[in-house]
Amino acid sequence: MRVVKQMRDAGSATAVSMSTEPQTAPRSILPMQLAFALTGIGTTLLGSLLPTLSLHWRLDDRRAGFLFAAQFCGSAMGALLVGSQFFRSALRGYLLLIISAVSIAFVRGEARMPLFFTFGLGLGLAMTSTSMWMGKVFPARRGAVLSVLNAWWCFGAVISAPLASLWVSRFPPEYFYPILGTAMIVTLIPVFGGQQVAVDATDAESRTHEIDWKRVAMFALMAFLYVGSETSVGGWLMTYVHRLAVSSNVLAPLATSCFWLALLCGRTISPWLLRRMDELQLLSASVLGAFVSVLMFLLLRTPLATVFSATCTGLMLGPIFPLCMARILALMHDSPKSKWTFSLSGIGAATLPALTGEVSTRAGSLHSGLLVPAFALLLMSAMMIFDRAARPKAFAAHAKAS
Repeated sequence: MRVVKQMRDAGSATAVSMSTEPQTAPRSILPMQLAFALTGIGTTLLGSLLPTLSLHWRLDDRRAGFLFAAQFCGSAMGALLVGSQFFRSALRGYLLLIISAVSIAFVRGEARMPLFFTFGLGLGLAMTSTSMWMGKVFPARRGAVLSVLNAWWCFGAVISAPLASLWVSRFPPEYFYPILGTAMIVTLIPVFGGQQVAVDATDAESRTHEIDWKRVAMFALMAFLYVGSETSVGGWLMTYVHRLAVSSNVLAPLATSCFWLALLCGRTISPWLLRRMDELQLLSASVLGAFVSVLMFLLLRTPLATVFSATCTGLMLGPIFPLCMARILALMHDSPKSKWTFSLSGIGAATLPALTGEVSTRAGSLHSGLLVPAFALLLMSAMMIFDRAARPKAFAAHAKAS
């Protein structure tokens, strides 16, 4: 609970110090942050339940990968459904989430696949709308604001694994989804029942500013690779540790919880770090550190080393996504058209975990499958190095043209 209090205080302080929009009702910010935490549970829940679900539903790695693909393909498409009224789009996404979450427990066989797709559709719509809404409301320091918001998401991801482990020890795993839907209803009652005048997004500003589409494309590709890497590592982590020769009933949930807790810490301390370095410096250091940490996770297989490397991986991954999306929103001047970049990141979440499962099935080793996110992080490191080298040349060319 101390972590929750620190996050709430950080979110409140950020809102007070950066709020320049009197149209926005502050009472809606905390419920939306709490709901965002529930999307963290929803996004990672499949991975947390996967060992038990695989037994109950008789899934091999390929079919489990299809479930990931269905959920995150839906998430990618959900991002494209965001309208110019960001706040209202978020509420529509949560309604879709609630309906599909309740339905998953009562459907059998192949009909589960479209429900996971619909669940992902609600996740993508809700998370993208909320992120764009918060970035529009607090434009002064988007990186810090989105880091706080995503810290709430990570808090949900942190508690997902222990909650799932506790639940499956007593109840069928699929019945956790209606509980999640009920929690969303309770959390959003103040928002659904209140009057909120949200900041309307418009692309007028983007029409009056030149957009550097090459850099937008680069950061969009990085978002694709990052979300795919995070989802691959987080989604397959518990299953991978379960299969280690040194594993125990405690090691897998411990390593998974440490990963998500470290991810939470990485995003929580990002606003503090951004006071001492700029966003691109922190982004570059985080990407390189994440690549090294994933290599450690794959190479070191003792219980202590597994937990340590999982923790380092989460800590290094933490700052990347909010900084990447803050950079995209800034480059595109908060245009609603930037939603395609959120959608692209969702496609990464659908593609890389499924590719990890496919490689694992073909190679007969999940260790080989997890080379997929390692390679993606290596590619991101190369892109950051290239961008850092290209920036001075671009600046010089712009100055010469002026």
